[in-house]
Amino acid sequence: MIGSIVAFIVGTSCCWLSALAIWLGGIGFLSVIINMVEDFQMYLIVLSIIFGFISIYLYQKNKTKN
Repeated sequence: MIGSIVAFIVGTSCCWLSALAIWLGGIGFLSVIINMVEDFQMYLIVLSIIFGFISIYLYQKNKTKN
């Protein structure tokens, strides 16, 4: 479930991310966000990998159940 929500957000980001960047201050705002994310980028990468493994596990579990 979480994987599908994340996939939806990432998959549709090409449509809404540019409008969000314009509405919230453009490049200045995005640079602040990028600087904030740089501090804990490795944690986000590890968290993404963990969510990937969890989604694969749950998919395999559901596949064998049916």
